[in-house]
Amino acid sequence: MTKRRRTSPALSIGLFLIMAAIIGFVFSLISINRVGQMKAELSQMRRQYDEDLKAIEDDFEAKLASVERLLGSGGTLEQYIVAKNFLSNYAIDLETIITEAQSSSDRPYFRIFVTGTKEVWVGVKKNSADTAYFFQKNLKPGLSQEKFFYFKNPEIETKYTVMVGRDAYVRSGAPENIYLLFFGFGSGKLVKMPSVEITNISEALDLYIPGS
Repeated sequence: MTKRRRTSPALSIGLFLIMAAIIGFVFSLISINRVGQMKAELSQMRRQYDEDLKAIEDDFEAKLASVERLLGSGGTLEQYIVAKNFLSNYAIDLETIITEAQSSSDRPYFRIFVTGTKEVWVGVKKNSADTAYFFQKNLKPGLSQEKFFYFKNPEIETKYTVMVGRDAYVRSGAPENIYLLFFGFGSGKLVKMPSVEITNISEALDLYIPGS
């Protein structure tokens, strides 16, 4: 009877290590290939992201330019609101016409716009330290007749031109219904009343004041 030849343990271990090394090498090649694919996919995603972001930025800048044209002193938005107010009020006096005719870019001012259907009380002081309001009124819904000049006096004073100064204090009984529209220096700004009071309009609303 022929004796079966026994395989050496060292040989078995060697063969196992060789097979393991081959398998490991194959998996390494697969991993390297997969990493390369992932890098290519990430690069493509990054390029697509940059293109989408650029498109969003371009669209935003175009819309911002349109808004600036609308809000510019004497711009489309102000003209539309003023015209609507005129058409709804037949009793237009001379002072209203003179007030509306004033739109010098170097004499910035703001107007108050009331939303909703009810009148809203608004009070203005020269600054927060004053004890009394020099202007207070229940404003009707829509654009106020008054223009509040905060840098230079108006060219012609009327009962609707109000000089408030850069440190003006504004308070409202219903701030959620109040918007302030700023015009001057060739641009415009629309601000929703942030709370019941604004203690200093130039600081709180970051208004451009030459020389400050």
